[in-house]
Amino acid sequence: MPANEDMKTGSRTVRNGVRSRLAAARLVAVLLVTTGAATSLAEVRVQDIARLQGQRTNRLMGFGLVVGLKGSGDAGAYPNTARALQAMHQRFLQPVLDPRELKANNTVAIVAVEAQIPQFGVREGQAVDVVVSVIGAAKSLEGGQLLTTPLQESTLSAGEIYALGGGKVELPDPRTPTRGLIRGGAVFEREFVYNFIADGAITLVLDESQAGWPMAQMVARAVNHEVSSAGAERSPDRRADGIVVVRDDAAIATGPQTIVVRIPDYELAQPAGFISRVLQTPLFVMPQQPARVTISRSKRTIVMSGTVTVSPTVLHISGIGSVRIGSVEGAAQAPPGAEDLAGLDTDRTATVEFQELLDAFSKIKLSQTQMAEAVEQLHRSGALHAQLAYSE
Repeated sequence: MPANEDMKTGSRTVRNGVRSRLAAARLVAVLLVTTGAATSLAEVRVQDIARLQGQRTNRLMGFGLVVGLKGSGDAGAYPNTARALQAMHQRFLQPVLDPRELKANNTVAIVAVEAQIPQFGVREGQAVDVVVSVIGAAKSLEGGQLLTTPLQESTLSAGEIYALGGGKVELPDPRTPTRGLIRGGAVFEREFVYNFIADGAITLVLDESQAGWPMAQMVARAVNHEVSSAGAERSPDRRADGIVVVRDDAAIATGPQTIVVRIPDYELAQPAGFISRVLQTPLFVMPQQPARVTISRSKRTIVMSGTVTVSPTVLHISGIGSVRIGSVEGAAQAPPGAEDLAGLDTDRTATVEFQELLDAFSKIKLSQTQMAEAVEQLHRSGALHAQLAYSE
């Protein structure tokens, strides 16, 4: 091969090597950026585990008439429907001389009408969905139309009408034709606004699953760090050497589920930015969760959190056998007719991880109900070192 060809080949090789290294560098950069983004997204923020006090939903309610049904109404079978239909006739100057005239009407049904106010409130003219449910003997709301219905606060403590409901009824689940939905069916006649600020402060309410003094204190510390960092330039207590002296904590844990955060005076006129920073405050260190085992009453599933352990013991499962957990001195033998099905670290005298016990249950193919009953038995005996809770 001529020398110039060797040079060309060498040049191509160098260029290809450079391209490969550049491509690899770009890939590493992409991976680093992606990993950094994933790490950032994985941060737990205050708003992930808490809400503002006052941030909640409310319900409006009313009674209305659905018309246009295909023979599935109940005016003839339910007296209240007939009376409501009679009252509507009289209101619009269409008097009914004899209520019995309405008994043949099977195109009308009386319903309960509900609308939910969003957690941040609503403004006049805003529309939300409406749920309608049969009260009387109507068999289906298919094809029906809800007549204009006034909606009030569900406790009826206030007599004002907040919204007007109405519109075409849809059936989200054909298997339940007596319950329907009207999308955007309630239009608000007045605003319904929640108050999040009281006495110059906001209150953070931890989710029930996160509530506890350690978590409340951790959130308060994180918010204080964020607030002191953001307000350092404005602080009148800034020393000549640049150190900020914090005299009073802005956030104080007042209970296992509540943290009161004082809004700085210079933020009170426009508190949105401050509240946003508080809610987006990252929690870099999470307190250790309490050891808890939760059993679902309906599905009998088992969920654990924290570090759950079991003391050495012998667990007898009626009609099946026994499971030996750890080394138990003077442990009772299995009852007559039963046999030892599994031994879990029988040489260990210390506690056993709860997950190991669940794995042993799976190996001997216990049902969900049998597992739940076994956990309850361990809790009653004191061998389970965890709180036992129940969910639906």
